[in-house]
Amino acid sequence: MLLKKINKILGYISGALILVAAVVIMYDVVCRYFFNSPSLYAPYISAFLMLGAIFIGTAWALQAGGHVYVELLTDKMKPLPRKISFTVGYAFSMVFVFALTRACFNFSLTAAAANWKAQGNLPIPSVILYGVMAFGSALLLVTLVAKVIETWRKKEGQSVE
Repeated sequence: MLLKKINKILGYISGALILVAAVVIMYDVVCRYFFNSPSLYAPYISAFLMLGAIFIGTAWALQAGGHVYVELLTDKMKPLPRKISFTVGYAFSMVFVFALTRACFNFSLTAAAANWKAQGNLPIPSVILYGVMAFGSALLLVTLVAKVIETWRKKEGQSVE
């Protein structure tokens, strides 16, 4: 399935962004303690990289079952109530993620029109940040819809998670 391939690729990109953020922070620590010359840009670069990693990696985490959830009740349920409870949970998530996607998209449009820059020592265009957030949230929304479909397509003996 194309969505699973896209999410997997973005999951790897997300991991690479985290790795780069760790290297940037390590560089800042070395410069700060050994050369007494902290980087003005390292905290901002690492924050922006982490923001990107979080938003573009969340759909893959959902697809891979990487989010934390408590199975205390759902493990004891029969298949139909289990499917219904997962569907209700996914529906609540979809409402929240839709609102998040819409807000991020609107912010990205406003940031583009007003030429907003990120505050701090690294004034990159805010449209990039909001655009990544909108893209990641939209992908998460599509993945939630796919999870609902997958939940109802599974047979009784298969795991729903």
